[in-house]
Amino acid sequence: MALALVAGSYYLFFVRPERAAERAHAQAPETLVIASVSGGVETAGPDGHWRTARVGEKLSARDRIRTDDEGSAQLLAADGSTVQLAPGTDARVDELRRELKRLSLGKGELTAEVRDDPHRVFEVEVDGHGAIARTRGASFTATADGAGAAAVATRRGEVILAARGKEVVIHTGQFARVVPGGALESPRPLPESLFLKVNWPPATSTRRQLEVTGQTAPNSRVKVAGHYVRVDADGHYNANVELPDGVHELHVRATDLAGHIVDEKSPRIVVDTTTDFKIQPPKWK
Repeated sequence: MALALVAGSYYLFFVRPERAAERAHAQAPETLVIASVSGGVETAGPDGHWRTARVGEKLSARDRIRTDDEGSAQLLAADGSTVQLAPGTDARVDELRRELKRLSLGKGELTAEVRDDPHRVFEVEVDGHGAIARTRGASFTATADGAGAAAVATRRGEVILAARGKEVVIHTGQFARVVPGGALESPRPLPESLFLKVNWPPATSTRRQLEVTGQTAPNSRVKVAGHYVRVDADGHYNANVELPDGVHELHVRATDLAGHIVDEKSPRIVVDTTTDFKIQPPKWK
């Protein structure tokens, strides 16, 4: 009887928990489900082949998802957390486990609503060089320009932003930037407004390719004639716009981490590549 009791105790305290742990490890890996799509959205698996995204599609580790300049998508995690991908965004799923979810933001903007859970960590690599935003529960937005500049803003909770061995804590209503080269700036309050300056092309042009330049706040996103363009560390941007012959109006939109939107519309622009505008000197008799 004593031997039977010892054997039973050994099974209860050692064998059964170990087998339960093995069953837990054998469960299917966690995924992110595409809950909604709008406009152009594509996904790619390990083979690198891009295909049209579908609602209900499950993303696993190493899968990629991208939106075009008019597209957006929402991802849903098993714990109810969501990730909203803005237009012009390219992201990759790096790791999916119950205790850790990590995405990599190649360029563009995402907004994460992460449910509070001290046992789960949600991370986003924001600059392609190891800068990581992580939280155990927060609502935050991250942007990346694809050239080393990134920013993170928090609307609820706390987010830790780490880069090059330094960490800062971003509290509700603050944002922090990673500038090209990896330098991490201290958090500051979200701006109360957004400015946008635009230098329009001439009112008439004999060329189809026109240049639009200007300035806005650093880490803002700028869309010129329907396409997102890069904004440098000082907020400058420029775009070459191809227009057919005719009369046109160009539109520029700027958005920032605080959710501000500024729209500007150009004066009438006439493109005429067929008319000879050269002034011929008079021929005197």
